Amino acid sequence: MPGSDIVFGASEPESVISSIVVRPPECDRLLKYLVDPEIPSRARYSYKALKEHFLNHNALINEEQCRPGHDAFEKIAIKAGIAKTLFQIARDDSKVMEHVFTSCFAAEALWELVQTGTAAQKKALMKQYVEEHNVIDFCLQRVNNAFFIAHRSRAMRGLRVMAQRCRLVDFLSVEKTSVVIKAMCKSILTGPDLWARQLKDPAMTWQSLFCFGELGASTAKARRYAPRDYAMFQENAGWVILETVLLHPIPEQGYYNQIIERDPEVLDLLLDCANTSRDPPYAELQVDARVAESIALMLNFSAEMVPGVKVELVEDEQIQSRLESRWEALMAGVGILTSRPRWREKICRIWNRIDEEDIEKVTQWIDNAEKDYFATLPPDEDETMGVMSYRADQRQGPNGPAVSDIDLLNLLHITHAACQEVQADDDVEDEDFKAIAEISERHEDIVYRARSTDPSQGDDDHEGEMILQINEEVLTGPICHMRILVALVKRGLFEKVQQWNKSPKGLEGGGGGLRSLKKMLSDKEIKRSLDLCLKRMAEGREDGNEMFREHKSLDEAQFRYWGTAQLAAAVVEFDEVTNGRYHVHARGARKELVLNLGNAAEMALGGDYWDRALAFASAAVKLAEEDSSQDVGEAVREKNKRRVERARSGAGTKRG
Repeated sequence: MPGSDIVFGASEPESVISSIVVRPPECDRLLKYLVDPEIPSRARYSYKALKEHFLNHNALINEEQCRPGHDAFEKIAIKAGIAKTLFQIARDDSKVMEHVFTSCFAAEALWELVQTGTAAQKKALMKQYVEEHNVIDFCLQRVNNAFFIAHRSRAMRGLRVMAQRCRLVDFLSVEKTSVVIKAMCKSILTGPDLWARQLKDPAMTWQSLFCFGELGASTAKARRYAPRDYAMFQENAGWVILETVLLHPIPEQGYYNQIIERDPEVLDLLLDCANTSRDPPYAELQVDARVAESIALMLNFSAEMVPGVKVELVEDEQIQSRLESRWEALMAGVGILTSRPRWREKICRIWNRIDEEDIEKVTQWIDNAEKDYFATLPPDEDETMGVMSYRADQRQGPNGPAVSDIDLLNLLHITHAACQEVQADDDVEDEDFKAIAEISERHEDIVYRARSTDPSQGDDDHEGEMILQINEEVLTGPICHMRILVALVKRGLFEKVQQWNKSPKGLEGGGGGLRSLKKMLSDKEIKRSLDLCLKRMAEGREDGNEMFREHKSLDEAQFRYWGTAQLAAAVVEFDEVTNGRYHVHARGARKELVLNLGNAAEMALGGDYWDRALAFASAAVKLAEEDSSQDVGEAVREKNKRRVERARSGAGTKRG
C-alpha cells in the first residue's frame, strides 16, 4: 500500500510520528514512498518535518530538559534505514527549486539526527554515515563544487556538526585530514562572489529561504545579506579546521608533521586564512582566530617543556628521551613552515592587519549589522568582546629557531611591539574603548580543554585536560622578544647591526628600517625590555598564586607558572649568551625560574601529572644548585627536593 496516507503533509507531524511509534512497519512504508520519483509536492514537506523533529529534540537536550539519546521514533527510523533515504534525497542535484529545498532539508535532517544520540549512538550512526554513505567525500564535493550556495552551506554545516559534536576525527586518516583542511582553506579563500551572484539573481533568490527562514525576500535584500551568509560559511570552515587538529588524547608532534608533509601547501593556505579580514557584513567573524589556533596546535611544544631549560636538567632518563624526541619533532615541523615561500611575510601581514584594525569601527559594524545587512540574529555585547578575544588569539603563535638572519630581523618589530607596557585597568577611563580593548586583548589567555561529545556532560570551561594553552600576550610577547634577541646575539647580529650604514637586502621598511632596528637593539632599549620582563615575572607568579589560593584552580595556576617560567628561562639564557653584559637588569630571573618551576611542579603533583611534576621539580633543583648568587633560599631548595621525591613516587606507581 502506498505511503501517501502517512506523509507529514497529510496530517500533523507528531500524529504521524506517534502512529509510527505504535506501528513501526509504517516507517518502512513511509521511507519507500518518500524516495518515489512520482511523489507529490505536498509530500516533500516530510523532509522539513523530519528535520524539525530532530532539531527540536536537540534543543531539549542542549537545554538539559532531557538526556541525550535517540527517542523511540528515531530508533525505529534508523533501524528502517532513514539514513539511506535521506542521503538519497540529499544527493539530488536537480536545479528545480522544489528539489533543491528537499535535498537541503534532507541534509539538515541528517545533521540533526546524528546529534541526538548518546556518545555510543553517535559513533554508531557516524560509522554508518562514513562507511555506507561516504559522507565525508559527499560534503567535501559539495562545499567547493555544488552549483547552488544552499547546497554548499548545508554541506559545510554538516562538516562542522560532525567535527564538533560527533568526533569526525575518529574517521579521518592522516591523508584525509590533510585533504579536509585544504578543502576548508579553499572554501575560506574563495570569496563571496558566488553568493552575491546567486542571491541577486531573481531566478535563484529563493535560496534566501535559508537566510531568512521564509520565501519572498527581495533580490535587493538577499543581495545585501549575501556576504554575511558567506562569512558564516567561512566561519563553519574555520571551526572544522580547528576541530580536526584539536585532539584528545593529545597526539605526538609527529602526527601533525605527517599532515603537513603529505601536502605542505596546507601551511601556506592556513597562513592565508589566518589573515582573513573582518568586514562590515559580519564583523564578528572568527575565521582568523580559529585558523591561528589551529596553526599553534600543529606546531606547539608539550606542557612538560620549558624552552630554554636544558633537557639534561631533568633527572629521569625516560622523560629526557621523550622530551628530546618531542623537541626534535617540533623543530622538524617548524622547519617545514620556514621552508615555505613567503612564510615570514605572511606572519607579518597577519600581525600588521590586527595592529591596524580599528576596533571602534569593527564595533560599529557589529552594532549596525541588523540595520545594514538584515542580520536575523542581531549581535550582542558578547560578540564585541569576542572580537577582542579573536584578535588576541592571532597575536600569539608558534615560533622557532629555523629562520634566516633577515627573517629574524624582520620579525623583531613585532616582538618588540609585544614587549611594551600595558595600561592598568584603573588608569583607563570608562569611555576609552580602544584602551579597554587593548587591555582585554593583551591579557587574553588561549585555552582549549578536552571535552565530551556527550552534550549531557556539557562543555564546562573549567573541566577537562588542557589541549592547547597559550599565555596572555603580556607574557608571550616578552618571551618571543627575548628568544629572538637570544638568537640575534648567538649569530653576532647585535654588533653587526650597529655597524651597518645601509639596510641589507631584504630588510623591510615596515618595521621602521635600519634606524628603528638599531634603536630596538640599543643598550637603552634592551635594558628597558629586561626590566619589563622582570616585572612580568613577578606579576605572573602572583597571578598563579591567586589562581591557586583564591580559586583553587590547580591547572590554571600551573599554566601561569609554566608561562612565567618560560619568560624567566629566556631572560636567563639571554644573560648567559651576552656574558652578563646586562646582568644588573637580568638579576632575579634565575630565582624566578626556580620558583615558578617549583610552583608548577606543585600544581602538577596536585593533578597527578607525575612526569610533568618530575620534569619541573628536578630542573628547579639543579638550577638552584647552579645559582652562585645564592638568591634561591635553602627552604625553596628543600621544598623542590621533596617535590622530586613525591613525583618519583607517583611516577613509579603509575609506571608499575
